[in-house]
Order: sequence, then structure tokens, then C-alpha cells
Amino acid sequence: MYQITNIKHKNPLLNQLIITNTALKFEAIIYPNLGASLQKLSSNEMDLIDGISNSEEGLNDYKSTYKSSILFPFPNRIHNGTYEFKGKKYKLNINETSLNNSLHGCIYNTHFTLKNDNVSNDKASVTLHYSNKGTTLGFPFSYNFEINYIFTRHKMSLNFAVLNSGNEAFPFGIGWHPYFKTNNITESVLDFNATHQYLFNEQMIPSSKTLLKHRTPLKIGATFLDDCFITNKPATNFKTLEYDFDLEFSSKEKESYLQVYTPPHRKSIAIEPMTCAPNSFNNKDGLLTLQPNEKFDWEIELSYQSKY
Repeated sequence: MYQITNIKHKNPLLNQLIITNTALKFEAIIYPNLGASLQKLSSNEMDLIDGISNSEEGLNDYKSTYKSSILFPFPNRIHNGTYEFKGKKYKLNINETSLNNSLHGCIYNTHFTLKNDNVSNDKASVTLHYSNKGTTLGFPFSYNFEINYIFTRHKMSLNFAVLNSGNEAFPFGIGWHPYFKTNNITESVLDFNATHQYLFNEQMIPSSKTLLKHRTPLKIGATFLDDCFITNKPATNFKTLEYDFDLEFSSKEKESYLQVYTPPHRKSIAIEPMTCAPNSFNNKDGLLTLQPNEKFDWEIELSYQSKY
């Protein structure tokens, strides 16, 4: 039987929703006040997510890595934090000061409320809600954002729902920024369907498209990745010595976007599905527009299997 426990911390940013199933040796941990981010996912002693610790050190880790953060209204970067929409210019907060960019959207550090939860022998689900009345610097648009996590024995689903609750249309994209653990990244293999990727300038902003620089399936080896791939299929597969997983994300468009990053410590890999490209508010690649009272749904499915 799945169980859900709400744990309060003296620092509310570290409050936790803990989902467990003793029989399956399953545990998932969500931080509602860190943008409803998933910081742990383990099943039958298979530990997938490289998350933060429940401490001030963990908070600093999150601020610098954005581990498992939900990225909205844009993933990745907006060049110099500026963009134009419907003839009006906007200036976002610069939170990547070293490169003078706005990074990873506006909800990664917001407080979500638990809307509902359900548990059974076979499944657990939690729905978290955030509402913004147009008070964000550089994104003065009203919206409601919901995330529904669904956990079963070998699969996790993330269902996103965005409602434009204001009177103006707005531009947007969504992404997810998880890091996946691996004890031997050299032997790990990443596979996806793409023919092109982006070249980046000195500010890590896409400057042009180029043919794929790597042959897939890609055995990571000594390769350092900080790349955005333009995928022809909204899916990727990752194989490690400990587990395999398939990650699929819904898309109504011909092209999807996958950002991949290997940290210097090489104990994990960030595999980030996105509905749009970096700097989409300016280059318009994959950029979506939501009209007043319109709703947009996006889904990610992570199916995993232990090697043991």
C-alpha cells in the first residue's frame, strides 16, 4: 500500500511530501515550496534521482543546480533577460549573473499547495497547485499551474496543466530539469532520435543549428555534454549499469527539444525534456502562446527497470 506523509521543517522551504510503499521499497520526495520539485525517486533499492539533502546545504545546492526544477514560463535561458511580445518589450530578472541571462523560468522557487492526493495498493498520486496574478517581474501575466505526479511500480508520470487566468495572451514553454544518478557514467548510454542540435555563443544562447555532433546511441565515455538536441521523436532512453529508463514527453509538434548536461563530478546526468528551445522568447523555436481562458496540458512519462 502506498502512503503519503507531509513533513514540516523549521525552514518551510524544506517541507516535504514523502510517498512510500514498504513492500516495493519505494520512496519519492517532493518539495512543495521549492517549485514542487521531485528530489528523490527510488524503487526496490534502485535510486534514480540525484536530488538535494534536507538541509541548508541542500538549499544552496538547489539554488545553484536547479535539481528537478519545473521550468515555466520558459526552460533554459532568455538572452539578457529581455524579449518582445505583441509589440511590447519585457525585462526579466537576471538570475544567471555570470552570463547576464534569465535562467529556468519563474516558478522553480515558488510555493505550491497540495490540492489533492490519492493512494491505493497499486498507485499514488499528488496534485500541487500554484497561482500567479501577474506579479512576476518581466512576465506580468496571470496563470494557474498544476502538477500531478503519479507513481506506480515501474513508472512515474508528470502531468502539467497551465491555465491562462488573465485577459491577455502570453508566450510560454515548459521543461523539467532532473538529474539522474549513475555510478559509472562512462559506461552509460543515451539514445534519442535527432539529426540536428544547437551551437551556442559565449552566453550559452543558441547561435545556429548544426548537424548532430554525436552518433546515437551515444556511449557517454569521456564526453562532456551541455547541448540542446532538436528531436524528431519526443522520447529518450538511458541505460546505466544499475538501471534502464525510457522518458517520453507529449508533443503535438514535429520537433521537440532535449537538453543534456553532464556535471563535472560525473556522478549524474541532467536529461531535460522541453517544449521549446533555449531563448525561445526571442528565437521563437517551439514557442507556444496561451490565450485568455485557454488551458495547455503536457505530460512526461518515466518508465524504469532495475538491472538487479
